[in-house]
Amino acid sequence: MNPEDLLRQLAERARLETPPRVDVAGRVMAQLRSMTEENGAVVRPLAWVAAFSTATAVALALLALPAWQTLNDPVVKILLSSTGGMP
Repeated sequence: MNPEDLLRQLAERARLETPPRVDVAGRVMAQLRSMTEENGAVVRPLAWVAAFSTATAVALALLALPAWQTLNDPVVKILLSSTGGMP
């Protein structure tokens, strides 16, 4: 008997067997819950830092907007140029 026939017979026998019933849902769900709790403790401080950084960026943008508008005014550009707008 060649190895291919032996392998085919083993495959046929394996198809006839019924697999054992294993219920791992409880263990998997418990592990997922514990991972979520662990990640929550790590993410909370980072969320506070991100919120503070966002608030700071918004405040600085609101303060810088008038300065930006002033610097982009064409009259200010003429007055600040090296020639002073005069020939």
